[in-house]
Amino acid sequence: MKSVIAFLRLIRAVNLLFVALTQYLVQYAVIRPILAQAGLQPTLDDLHFSLLVIATILVAAAGYVINDYFDVQMDEINKPRRIFIDRTIHRRSAMLLHQILTGSGVLLALYVAWHVGNLKLGFVHAIVAAFLWFYSTGYKRKFLVGTILVSFLTGLVILIVGLYEKNIFQPADAASQRAAYAIIIILFFYFVFSFLISLARELVKDLQDMKGDRLYQSRTVPIIYGIQKTKWMVYGILTVMLAMLIYIQSIEVRGRDFISALTIFTTIEFPACMSIYLLSSAITPRQFSAVSGVIKIVMFMGILSMLYFFLLMRK
Repeated sequence: MKSVIAFLRLIRAVNLLFVALTQYLVQYAVIRPILAQAGLQPTLDDLHFSLLVIATILVAAAGYVINDYFDVQMDEINKPRRIFIDRTIHRRSAMLLHQILTGSGVLLALYVAWHVGNLKLGFVHAIVAAFLWFYSTGYKRKFLVGTILVSFLTGLVILIVGLYEKNIFQPADAASQRAAYAIIIILFFYFVFSFLISLARELVKDLQDMKGDRLYQSRTVPIIYGIQKTKWMVYGILTVMLAMLIYIQSIEVRGRDFISALTIFTTIEFPACMSIYLLSSAITPRQFSAVSGVIKIVMFMGILSMLYFFLLMRK
């Protein structure tokens, strides 16, 4: 039982559920309702879409494993209670697990890509797996490179679903073109939102892990620029994100959709403002961890907002 719990925590099972939820909401709360309104059928049926989600989860899980594999020494300092490799799980087993998860995820993605008639799409997961490897082996210690890379990959979870939808790239008529345009705009907005909020959280996590990162000569933003300048970067990123949300709210208010505007404020904007407030006084790893947790709530509520489009399409 102890080994099972260690395995689930090693692959970040909760985070993987969040990845799966994100892709299912993109498909069933955004893409499918818009296609249905235009009288179109989605490219992927339920089974093959689920296989695509599983492929994404497998590659992401492999990324978590290899990240912990190379971070054992730093985690001894930064996160001593969250180390499983060399304690519960042998290093050789962890590397084998990474290879199995990566191979299975890439092969599954190739199969789904072959099913939709575009084998090139299957290599997206292979490229992601390669990026995760390079991130874990060195990029994460380079100034800004690792932070931007992992934030981009977080947003890519959303875009991957759209890449497999032929109707977006091959619209057959005017209705299809309007549907494709709507999907592209919405997915791009969520990609930018995910990128920004992930970037803010990664910077906060770097603040939390400064002690171990400095000892192993990592060139993270807090180590190069210091705590205060890093905080201002986070403030700036969250302010841009809030400006995007306020713009969306202004559209909703003009359309007299006051409930949606209020929902965005209470579920996303308020927690984001709270994270800024908590960050302003944070000085210890525990306090930075609390800020990171609040930002994660913002990420979760932001993704759940896709349900708004599903409900809107049903009106």
